[in-house]
Parts: sequence; structure tokens; C-alpha cells
Amino acid sequence: MNSACLRSAIVSFALAGVCLNCGKEPTQKLSSTQAGPITGGELRLAAQSPESLDPILSNNYWESEIVLQLFDGLVRFDASLNTVSALAQDWRVSPDGKTYVFSLRRGVQFHNGREITAEDFVYSFTRLLDPKWKSNDSQYYSRIQGAADFQAGRSATVSGLSALNSSTLQIALDQPYAPFLRLLAQQPASVVPKEAVEGSGAPFGKNPIGSGAFRLERWDTGAEILLAANPSYYAGRPHLGAIRIATLPALNASESFQFFLDGKLDLSFVPPEQVALAQREPAWVFMSRPVLRLMYLGMNVRDRLMRDSGVRKAVVSAINKADLLGSDPDHGITHGLLPASLLGSNPGAHPDLFNPQAARDLLRRRQKQPLKLELWHAQVSDTRTALLARMAAQLESAGFAVEVKTLPSMAQLLDKIYAGKTQLFLLGEQLDFPDPDALLNRLFRSTSPANPFGYANSKVDALLLEAQKALDDNSRARLYGEIETLIMRDSPVLPLSVVKYSVVCHRRVQGLQVSPLGFQYLPLREVWLKPEN
Repeated sequence: MNSACLRSAIVSFALAGVCLNCGKEPTQKLSSTQAGPITGGELRLAAQSPESLDPILSNNYWESEIVLQLFDGLVRFDASLNTVSALAQDWRVSPDGKTYVFSLRRGVQFHNGREITAEDFVYSFTRLLDPKWKSNDSQYYSRIQGAADFQAGRSATVSGLSALNSSTLQIALDQPYAPFLRLLAQQPASVVPKEAVEGSGAPFGKNPIGSGAFRLERWDTGAEILLAANPSYYAGRPHLGAIRIATLPALNASESFQFFLDGKLDLSFVPPEQVALAQREPAWVFMSRPVLRLMYLGMNVRDRLMRDSGVRKAVVSAINKADLLGSDPDHGITHGLLPASLLGSNPGAHPDLFNPQAARDLLRRRQKQPLKLELWHAQVSDTRTALLARMAAQLESAGFAVEVKTLPSMAQLLDKIYAGKTQLFLLGEQLDFPDPDALLNRLFRSTSPANPFGYANSKVDALLLEAQKALDDNSRARLYGEIETLIMRDSPVLPLSVVKYSVVCHRRVQGLQVSPLGFQYLPLREVWLKPEN
């Protein structure tokens, strides 16, 4: 199993796009001496110690959050997940959806002072696709024309990448792919300077040079990372003077929150047992937001028992989500696959199917003795173990005989799932980019290597391909809604919840934007610190 699958299965985080001014009520007005954001100050954060800050090699959300401050790409996401201009001031797409031409901003510089040109983007994308760099994210950009020949060693260049002049970049695709712009807003699509990557100094991931709102000032391994404001940033110098990031070998919400309580951090996650405290403290702002991560109960339709659609529907009818997750502050119950912020989502179209009597009736018609089921998961926490026990009890109440099977690690669980050796399994899926294709094509296309269910529906496959080629968002929304309905009717999966992240910050932290992309996507260029009284 490749590590991209593992990362998607275990990384968490956010859902309804909002822009928050921490500590400022909507009706509050700034005083005449504070007519706008104040420049300077240092924001204090904590992170798990990163291995690399190279945008094509960063593989977890701690690294991604730091990389986002250091690097830019052609486009970026705003707080509502719209794709907006970054280093490309504008672009045009050919009528067939296969060719993108970007006009770059002139005069934008890397942190080393050199101006960025279209050739830098050609180099950066070629490097991303180069097998020698072993980037897990290269798979998403393999649609670029000539990528396959380049990766197989049949060509020294990627034919679909070309600098038409110093400020004009052209990218040609083998086939139209409607979400391509969203891929270009991801961190692997950041521009990097060739001379810094291939110089004789420290590895680029340890000495990153980008063009972002902040630059690396100092990295004391195992202690802290200091980012300083980039005075030459194309969108204007950020308000903060610096970001100080305490780094630890491992970091969880409880540890982060304790640092916050101790006055060492300005922003922290909140563990479930501390939510009440975070909500009532007047000097803090508490935020709880669903993220683009779905937790679901999967069913292996290759299994002799689970290939019976009636058995799968009995499983769906037996599960009471409110009993499982209703009081959990880290989860928001969902009955559909597509999070509410995504194109094509229609939460009202999918009701709660909990009906224990219907489950008993379905099973009674199949066998008088209880059907034996195995429910698989990785041993991760006491809370999750308790959830599995409640789920097993619900299934047994409907007439199943359930054995909960746990493995020591998520990697072992995924190996078991992809080998087709499970029946039921509890998993989470973090969307790699904010588009329904990132979820539906990845998990439910019959030939997808990341399809954990063994699910195959030729109509779903055809509609997924049609949606990838459709350039009109209204058409795509309709297609993905139809795809979701077909999948839910076949019952290879029971959506359980969207994961929520709880964050707290001091009221003096202003301009913090929280989007459905979660903590790994907190652009800090607009944040500023209000003076303490």
C-alpha cells in the first residue's frame, strides 16, 4: 500500500468555510487609534517536528501548515474554497479543457531575491513528476501531457509544460480534467528555485526557499522553527513580524492545549474534555469546524457474505449514528458522502436509514441463526474502542453475531482491507483537494487502487469519467449528485460523520481564516495581533 493511501486514511481536519476575526464581534468597531491591522508581533504555535519542508515531500499536516507560509503556486484557495489568483494574475482554458495558459505577475521574487519566471514553474512541475524525488503527490499531476513518457524514461522533458515567454506558462493535459485548477492550488504545485534545490548546500527540505509571505529565519531541530515576514511579498508584507513554532517529536491536542494554558501558545487544538473550559473563558475564542474528512463504515463487497446487498442494507439499518456519535464534539453526523462545502453536495437528499426492525426482517429472511460478522479497526484510542463496542452491540441487536478485530497499526489495517480480507471496517478519508472527484473517484471507481470496498458499478464509472470532463460546474454538480445516489443505493459504505476540529485562540489574534481544508491550511498572512490591554 502506498503512503498516500495511509496519509489519507489517518490525517484529520474542517467543513463550512468561514472567515473569522478572532476576538472581534461583527458589530465591534476599531478605535480611532486602531483603524486597521497592526504590523509586527510574533504568533506562537506548536507542531510536530517536521522531517522536510520541501513542498513535494511534505507528507503530514504539520509540515503542510509550515510549507503553506513559505511557498506560493499559480493559484490558491480562499476561505470559501474558491480558486483565486496567486503568482498567476490571470489564466485562460482552451474550449476543449486540455490547455491552460497562465500569465504570471511580474517582479515577484524568491526569498533569495531572484525574480520568478515561467521556466521556474516548468522546472518545479518537472521535478514534482520526476520519479527520483519519490513524491507521493506526483500521481495527481500525471495527467499533464508527456508525464508518462518522462516518468518512464522515454523523454527527457515533459512535453505538456512550456514557457511561452518569461511570464507566460502553458500546461497541456492528455485529457480534460475539470478539477485541475484545484490541484494547482495544492502545496506540491508550489514554485521552487532550481539553484537552491540543486545547490551543494543543505537539502532543500531543510533549507527551503520559496516566495511565500514568510521565509525561514531559523530551524533548531527538535526545538523550534522561526519564520520571519517577507518584506517583498507580492501581496504586501504580512502583518505579523514572525511566527515562532515550537516543535516536538509528537504532539497531540492535550499537550498543545496545556502549552496554551501555560501561556506558551497563542493558538491550540482543544481536546474533547476541555471544550467546556474553552467555550466559557472570556479571554479566548473557541472555534469548532467540520473538515473535509469523512468517517465511514466500509463493507467488503468481495466477501462471500457482504456481496449480498440485503446483508449490507441490514448493516446500514442497524446503525444508530446518534447513539454512536451524537455527543462527540469531534464529529458531526452525516448521512451523505459529500461534505456540505463540496460541489454537488445535497445533505437533505440522504435521510438517516436507522431502522432496527427493518434490519431484523432482512436478516430473518436470509437465515435463522445469527450471521457472523467481523468488524475491523486499528487500535488507536480508548474512545474509538468504546465506539466499536457500541457499534457491535447495535449490529448484534439486529441479529448479527459480531467479533471486533483490531490490529496494532493503521498500516496493517489498510493492508488487510486492500487484500480483501475484511468484512466490515471503520475508516476515515481525508480529501486531498476540495473537489468531489477527490472522494468519489478515489474510493468508488472500480479500477482505483484506493477503492477499499472492491466496489464496481459500470454506470458509476461512466459518470465519474463524464464528470471529470465536464467544464460547467452545474453539470458537474448534477453528475456527482447522481453518482452519490447510485453508490448509496448499492450500500458498500455507511457514512457516519464529518470530523470536526476544535481550536482556541486568544482574543488578540485577529484575521484568522478557517476553511474546510482545516488546520493544515491556515494562511497566516492576514493574521495580526491586537495589543493587550
